[in-house]
Amino acid sequence: MADRKSRLFQIDKMEIETSTGDKYDFRDIMESMEYYESIDSPFLRCDFTIIDSIDFNKLLIGGEKISVKVVTNSSGEKPLELKLRVFKIGSLVKQERGQIYILHCVSPEAYANEMNKVFKPFGPIGKNVENIPKHICSEYLKAPKKKTKDGNFEKHSKISFISTNWRPVEAIAYMSDKVTRVEGSGGGKASNKQSGFLFFENRYGFNFKSLDALCLGDGIPKDEDIFEYTYVQQGNDPPANGAYTIESISYPDRANHLRNMRMGTFKTTSLSISLPTPTNSNASDSGSSDETAPAGTIHSPKELSYVQVFSKADTIHKRKPYELPADLEAFKGATRIKYRALPGLKNQNSQGDPQNGTDSDTDTMAVAEYAAARYNLLQAVQLTITVPGNSALTAGSLIKIRIPASQEKSRAVKEDLRYSGKYLISGVTHTLKTEGVTTKLTLTRDSVMKDTY
Repeated sequence: MADRKSRLFQIDKMEIETSTGDKYDFRDIMESMEYYESIDSPFLRCDFTIIDSIDFNKLLIGGEKISVKVVTNSSGEKPLELKLRVFKIGSLVKQERGQIYILHCVSPEAYANEMNKVFKPFGPIGKNVENIPKHICSEYLKAPKKKTKDGNFEKHSKISFISTNWRPVEAIAYMSDKVTRVEGSGGGKASNKQSGFLFFENRYGFNFKSLDALCLGDGIPKDEDIFEYTYVQQGNDPPANGAYTIESISYPDRANHLRNMRMGTFKTTSLSISLPTPTNSNASDSGSSDETAPAGTIHSPKELSYVQVFSKADTIHKRKPYELPADLEAFKGATRIKYRALPGLKNQNSQGDPQNGTDSDTDTMAVAEYAAARYNLLQAVQLTITVPGNSALTAGSLIKIRIPASQEKSRAVKEDLRYSGKYLISGVTHTLKTEGVTTKLTLTRDSVMKDTY
């Protein structure tokens, strides 16, 4: 168990600006603060619980701007600096002469996401920019430069599409499973190209990163360290620095075969369908010479197995997270079939061609299929841990965990090889109260240090 000192924090700034432009320091009426970020969320969230005995709530109408700067003892003097807006004032509960309510806050760019729409083509057919997500963040989300640094946005293959009055985040989400990596091991020949990008916000700003890049540690600046935390069993000596002790640990579902079969984690079959202009009572012929390809398709059905995805991916460790039961391994079919309408556009994915590339109908299925399977693989091993508050921990970065095995061998406690090692931080919750700050981490990974099955 970590000591109280490891949970200490310092609030350098906690200020709210009302609609009239007046600014107030509200740390004295704040009972608690919960801050959230996740690789599955495009914006930050933060909730402030207020105990109000001075009728401060009468100054609030929603939309107020909040500035926060907090630093914890275990962060290495790296503060958490936030700019937020109040999007909702929670239900007010009256208690004697005071009242309790919650200020629900979000990144200011979430307001711009609702107010601005993207209605334009991208690629050679329209606005031809090198990195579309970065362009959208700057032009439509109105994000400041410190939130849109080049290092936050991984280079992607070229793409042509029309954003039909979508919200900015929807336009980025559309292309996230249709582009491939340009640099790294996924930038080689077409059969090895890696896809599957995530758009999210963390303490460093907005990010557009591939899953493979995140698993290689590309989610944090090069000068940042990977934090290491240790779970100490009762009776064992704690580490020298109690700030890096795991206070609690839980293991989500270790093996949910029905879910994995339903999601196509083990094996997926995909059908690509071309949709020409329809006419009355006329079904289009197959574009494939393969007799097994149904009418309207370009290729015969494609299968992608768990083993194929693992061999193509840049994983956190080098060992497969599990082996399949014999009957699943021997099963010839797939447990999920996906259908995808092809764009019917040419010149999509290659950067070498001055016309912007290869036939998109050929590439679309392989790219989208790997993207979905890669995300499923990342969920193979999961942990949820609580540690002393560390404002430097952030979604999208790697962390190292040391967990002892339950059984001793030769009177020595060995590491649990299945659950120890590096993880990707997929979610972070900092909870700040008067007695201290704790951090809850949701961790995932696609591999293990050593075969344990």
